[in-house]
Amino acid sequence: MNLHEYDLNLLAIFDMIFTERHLTKAGEKLKMSQPAMSQALKRLRDTFQDQLFVRSGKELIPTTCAIRIAPQVKQIISLAKNTFFDRGEFDPANSSRTFRLAMSDYTEMIVMPKLFKRLQEYAPKIRLESKHLSPNDYKNVLEGDDLDIILGCSLQFGANIYQQALFEDEEVLIVRNDSPVLKAELTLERYITLKHAQFQWFEEINMIDRELKSHNLERNIVLEVQHEMVLPLVLKDNEIVVNMPRRMAKVFKEFLPLEVLDLPFKVNKYFVCQYWHERNHLDPAIKWLRSEIKQIAEYF
Repeated sequence: MNLHEYDLNLLAIFDMIFTERHLTKAGEKLKMSQPAMSQALKRLRDTFQDQLFVRSGKELIPTTCAIRIAPQVKQIISLAKNTFFDRGEFDPANSSRTFRLAMSDYTEMIVMPKLFKRLQEYAPKIRLESKHLSPNDYKNVLEGDDLDIILGCSLQFGANIYQQALFEDEEVLIVRNDSPVLKAELTLERYITLKHAQFQWFEEINMIDRELKSHNLERNIVLEVQHEMVLPLVLKDNEIVVNMPRRMAKVFKEFLPLEVLDLPFKVNKYFVCQYWHERNHLDPAIKWLRSEIKQIAEYF
């Protein structure tokens, strides 16, 4: 079948006749003369090899074939209107779009609850998908159009990827609120002898270990996991200590008997940013989502 052989304008005429059940009234709505409408109906009948409409008094009654194809014709017309009259606007209140974001445990825990709550209030039909990916895959996934936004810390992409800083954070130490660690000053010497549990994600070198290594020091790591959110639960029933971002520690402290301590040495702060591909830079929907995430981050 060659689509060029068919006059798609006939579908709009079919839809109007189906709606009005009257050839003259349909012609008036379409600003077409009676002879032109009659000719169009003849061509429709030839195309579908069916009468489509039969006269009953002053009304045209659709045939079984017309009733069957009417919903499909209406859908085609709706899609055509959306295509030709789309001016790049985005209506979040009525959109049912799915947005795909890449997040770590940390960014998901900090951003997702507030983002989802906000969207439920102002864009309840929108769906969010959060994905955990290796940082090595981020750029390829963005370029392959399988991801809309990445939330992460100090990621390096190069050309074609935009970024926007959202908020600042720093590493702290969390301990049980009855831990012996709280009974004396936390010096660097004490810190490295404590039993540490750490999060190790995709073989990245922890920034704390990097700093200690520069001074020829290392922590006493007794547990290593790949999901950061499990660490406070392990800490709750064990005499260990855990490093994590301050904002994440603050959230856990609301639910678990923990204390948050400053580190006994200097570690650089870092920014959490959102990243997106140049292809989506002007997409009204992605621009809107970036704006929502930025507004949420301003309250952290």
